[in-house]
Amino acid sequence: MNIRARIKNSKYDMDLAELKSILLDAVVRCGYTEKEDIGKLVESELRNHENLSVSSYDLQKLITFLVSSVNAFEIITDVFDNEEDVDTIFVNSLTNVIAEGKNGTRDLNLTIADGDKFIEEILKNCNYTKKENGKIIDAVSSTGVRFHIILEPLVQSSPVMVIKKFRPQIANFQSLIDNDFIIDKMADFLSLAISAHRNIIVKGLPNSGKTTLLNALVSKIRADQRVVLMSDFDEIKLSRGNMVRCGQSDISTTELMQLLPQRVVLDGCRDLDFVRELIKFDMTGVIVTTDDIAADVRDIPDAVTVVIRKLSDGTRKIVSVSEEQEELFRFDADYVEDGKVIGKFETLRDIPMYDANNDDYELEELASLSEHLTNK
Repeated sequence: MNIRARIKNSKYDMDLAELKSILLDAVVRCGYTEKEDIGKLVESELRNHENLSVSSYDLQKLITFLVSSVNAFEIITDVFDNEEDVDTIFVNSLTNVIAEGKNGTRDLNLTIADGDKFIEEILKNCNYTKKENGKIIDAVSSTGVRFHIILEPLVQSSPVMVIKKFRPQIANFQSLIDNDFIIDKMADFLSLAISAHRNIIVKGLPNSGKTTLLNALVSKIRADQRVVLMSDFDEIKLSRGNMVRCGQSDISTTELMQLLPQRVVLDGCRDLDFVRELIKFDMTGVIVTTDDIAADVRDIPDAVTVVIRKLSDGTRKIVSVSEEQEELFRFDADYVEDGKVIGKFETLRDIPMYDANNDDYELEELASLSEHLTNK
């Protein structure tokens, strides 16, 4: 039985907070993580405090608390592994850890014994980058768990973290349509934009669904085209032969072009100047995601801009699609009913028809898409 299962729904009685603190310090000092070792240490320490009377029920809760405190990394990853509805965990402080998912938020009743050791455990099990003189850390584990960590003095008292698990359940336009993330006319337009080598910029705050859409967009790139995928996270689920993966900080634009890409896909772009440099090399059909929703793309030629938002009810939708700064599609939220956002997708102007002679699609398929856009 894993640690998470052993401690689920348990919380130590705070009336014995002083004893709890003493025992937690002792467990951390000894480096114990196993329940048996921690139990023996607790019994030993209690013999040194004969004036305290602890019931067998409180003793078990105390041991459970200590086990969870020193195994926080395993417990958090267990939550993602065993609870499919949870996609985000917030560490607001070492004693305030909140899980968020389809069913709302809940307190994990978890105390992290030692913030420094917890971060050491993350770095030991993840690939990571540091910025702001090491006070901000982005890390990702081999199982796809992302850690965004902010340290003092940028935050007060203790580290603050947002921990996310990417679940690649939606990877094509049809499933996006079925989940009301996008409408079919929008999907047809984006398919044509990819075939015409338009530069596609996907904007959205973290956890809004950018990578999900990116998987669907990239699936429309012709199978025989050479792709260079730049991402610090292994969340683009592609199975294609002629593709190179690299991190954003690993390669310059000049070095990238030496790889002879026909397409460049950049997930989590930190600076659109990189895209501008690629365009100077006559690269077309770049597909980019960025957290910078205010990023200026006016000087990026042939740009299609897609804006994604996570709504107040937790659903994710494309709320705007523009071509050359003119908005084509929009999602208007009308009202909220029983906690659910009610609204509709609107087409704002005639959809541009790109060159049907482009060879990214068979002509028959292009004609079908074009007719679909024109007649709907």
